[in-house]
Amino acid sequence: MKTCLPLLFVLISGLILSQNISGKVMSEDEVLIPKTLIVNMRTNEKTYSDSQGSFTISAKMGDEIRFAKERYKLAKILITNSDQQTVRLEKIPQEIEEVRFINKNIVQSQEEGLRTSIGLPKGPEKPREKPVDLKDDFLRIPPIVSIQNIYNAISGKSRRLKRLYKYEDLQEGLSWIRNNIDYQYFADAGIPAEKMNDFLMFALRDERVLMYMKAKNIGGITVEMDRQIDPYLEVLAVSRK
Repeated sequence: MKTCLPLLFVLISGLILSQNISGKVMSEDEVLIPKTLIVNMRTNEKTYSDSQGSFTISAKMGDEIRFAKERYKLAKILITNSDQQTVRLEKIPQEIEEVRFINKNIVQSQEEGLRTSIGLPKGPEKPREKPVDLKDDFLRIPPIVSIQNIYNAISGKSRRLKRLYKYEDLQEGLSWIRNNIDYQYFADAGIPAEKMNDFLMFALRDERVLMYMKAKNIGGITVEMDRQIDPYLEVLAVSRK
């Protein structure tokens, strides 16, 4: 019986310390925020706040819980009691472009009239010339060989287009990160302002970070970038020696 007491004590302690923590996520003006990613940094357990901003997640005393939501600053709390938690997220200021008041219906009508009169289809949101891939031509039945496509492939135009589009997508993704993740997140991690882009390029070598950037998933990319902070700081420390 005595040999079982230590094990029993450990089990009871675990049950006491491990519990579900509940609460609500809201903005500074007390508007409930749904679909906020909530992560227990010790266990990596993840959940989302519901339509009423409510959440429940397993945690122990001393666990750090993080809250990530697009267009809001990253928030974190340290569990010190089992009380209902109220987490307020601070909105990231957005630059407001110059506002011009125009009659939208008239403009749309004029654009549609012009498009119809000259026989043009409505253009895509991001028009791009498709890079040539010769294997697509040869795989068709029957094969179709375009002299222009062969020239584009030989001259290197297709490779240049692919590099250009990759660069444009990367810059768009980096801009999205800067607009949606407050710099304080990087400062708290020990990343100097002048090294922010360097860190982002380091983190984007991870396919998961790249995937979340392309999907514009603020919660996912924040969690995955957390995993890149320590390795980056180690590299930074070595480079400074």
